[in-house]
Amino acid sequence: MHFLRRARVPVACLPAALSAGLDAQARRFEPWVECDLSIEGRTITAVTKSGAAAPREGATVTDLGGCLVFPGLVDAHTHLDKTHTWHRAPNPTGEFWDAIDVLGRDSALWTADDVRTRAAFGLRQAWAHGTVAIRTHLDAGSARGEVSHEVIASLREEWADRLTLQTVSMCNLAELPATGATRVLQVATAHGASALGGFPQPNPDLARQLDWLFAAARDAGLGVDLHVDESGLAHAECLRATAEAVLRNQFPHPVACGHCCSLAVQDPERAASTIGLIKAAGLTVIALPMCNLYLQHRGRSPSDPQGERGLRRTPLWRGVTLIHELIDAGVPVAAASDNVRDAFHAWGDYDLLEVLSQSIRIAHLDTRLDCAPALVTSTPASALGLADTGRVGPGARADLIVTSAVTFNELLARPAAPRRLIHGESFREATLPSLSELPSSLRHPSV
Repeated sequence: MHFLRRARVPVACLPAALSAGLDAQARRFEPWVECDLSIEGRTITAVTKSGAAAPREGATVTDLGGCLVFPGLVDAHTHLDKTHTWHRAPNPTGEFWDAIDVLGRDSALWTADDVRTRAAFGLRQAWAHGTVAIRTHLDAGSARGEVSHEVIASLREEWADRLTLQTVSMCNLAELPATGATRVLQVATAHGASALGGFPQPNPDLARQLDWLFAAARDAGLGVDLHVDESGLAHAECLRATAEAVLRNQFPHPVACGHCCSLAVQDPERAASTIGLIKAAGLTVIALPMCNLYLQHRGRSPSDPQGERGLRRTPLWRGVTLIHELIDAGVPVAAASDNVRDAFHAWGDYDLLEVLSQSIRIAHLDTRLDCAPALVTSTPASALGLADTGRVGPGARADLIVTSAVTFNELLARPAAPRRLIHGESFREATLPSLSELPSSLRHPSV
């Protein structure tokens, strides 16, 4: 048994009873409760306010000195098949459709060895930062996608004692009504996918495409996890169409929608109506602030008569969805890494504390620090069906991050400060893999 004294745990990650007495000032600026934790094997067996219980005889006792302690983090939306391709396939414009084109060409190099090298490195990064569960989206409509599924399935087995690894099998929704979902379902079920996904686009046939997708997912017993409205187009309402499809089909499994950027540029009354449908349909929204800040609203002045692209313009919005409004409506909202070092997002390190700190800054979540940590802990854990993850309470898995900060202010001032990691009853290594370990072709620009 390991008894941890004086762990300051965010209220968003604790059983409600432990934070019931927190005053409004503390909840606004420093929403944590100082606790003592008991760990036996791989499980947290007890959480009490500091000093309320004594360690059992023979227990190892560690005083954490009032440092902020998070549960293991949950990254609910990533792309491990694309990761670390930036130097080999850069996107000089930083624009969305150019990223699709660049990675489409690079995918010719996605052999099993190549995908494994990059994805395994990404998992090591995430594990070193304290992430204990990851969901990755993978193409399922081609031979290339089947290779990626095979690689990730093998990595899932290799990492099973440390990290939960889920996959979403992405398909082309426009092709489903004509061709059926046979190939996608074969790939998804053969390689243990948790959900079907894709990138719906506004079109007159969208409702029928979504009905096909939900029927296929229902038959396979899978959830649905979509890329939705990843643009600044006010008329893009695939999020609304998805909520309507869930209700129309009485779909019984979890549904998540990532991005949802265009919701933020729609008429407020229309957006509020859509949020009401999202709530009724039980959707989880996954915001991806770092990637969407990078991609969205990369404007240019008009092209010249020769067709040359115009001059760059300063972006006028941040690309994020309506996080505050969704939370106020009772919609579960998570935040995730999305793309890391590829044509959709040139940077990133699979560090969810960076994602959290950037989300707080970008979306002004400093006004609701009491619930902000849930974006990378309990909310994505629930979306992935992981009841024992992303929480600090009796029965939760004993994976913890002991930060160097004693307040939220310190954490947000230095989110990259050293941290210690606990796995079961012991501290574990928190050393990041060096980027020098990647092959030369992934470390040096090709152009």
